[in-house]
Amino acid sequence: MRRVLLLLILLCTVGHARAQAADGLDYGPPVAVESVPDGRTVALADGTVVRLSALDIPAGRWRDFARAAIVELLQGRSVRPARLAPPDRHGRVPAQLQREDGAWVQAALLGRGLARVDAGGADPAAVLAALLAVEAEARAAGRGLWGDPGLAVRSADTLGRGEIDRFQIVEGQVQRAALVRGRAYLNFGTDQRQDFTVTAEPALVSALAASGQDLTALQGRRIRVRGWLDWSGGPRIALVRMEQIERLD
Repeated sequence: MRRVLLLLILLCTVGHARAQAADGLDYGPPVAVESVPDGRTVALADGTVVRLSALDIPAGRWRDFARAAIVELLQGRSVRPARLAPPDRHGRVPAQLQREDGAWVQAALLGRGLARVDAGGADPAAVLAALLAVEAEARAAGRGLWGDPGLAVRSADTLGRGEIDRFQIVEGQVQRAALVRGRAYLNFGTDQRQDFTVTAEPALVSALAASGQDLTALQGRRIRVRGWLDWSGGPRIALVRMEQIERLD
């Protein structure tokens, strides 16, 4: 059964490989692909090791499926990386990746439901918006991981300790939004010590305010938020940038 699912995913990936990379990025010259170590990493012939940015790929079989799809997409091809940040501690360069014919690797994976958008990195807002649109289409169609109940978008009022310490996408209504000593709190329930909360540190709150964005204006709104879920007097996602939030009303 697993082999059949993998074959179907690879066949469908070919049909989505033509998604064109976002404009406004500084793509380098084409470099031959040397290997695909895992579902988020591509090693190039010039020694660069690219870490595909803006993606979360759940552990287990989905990482195997993603790697197989990337191999199918890039074997014997060249790519143009758009570097977004310095190398990480493992020497991997976060980048958006464009095949030499213009196909966008991140969009191809998202279109097949083999990844979710992680909006917490250095990717430009316009790039994230384009990727979120691809993800939304795959989610609505129930492709790939979106057919796995264990990876579904979570409702804010059903979160518990079983969902923490992993990347999650959560939807709900902000019951109360407040600033306390410069820190923002978006509370999704009446019990602030147990219910789901989104927080933002003072530096982020100030940066958002300087650009005309106010987190407290989300009170009463339905939103979707994505990021690492931890436990701080209840389930919590700590924002690192506004692009982690999508307005639903």
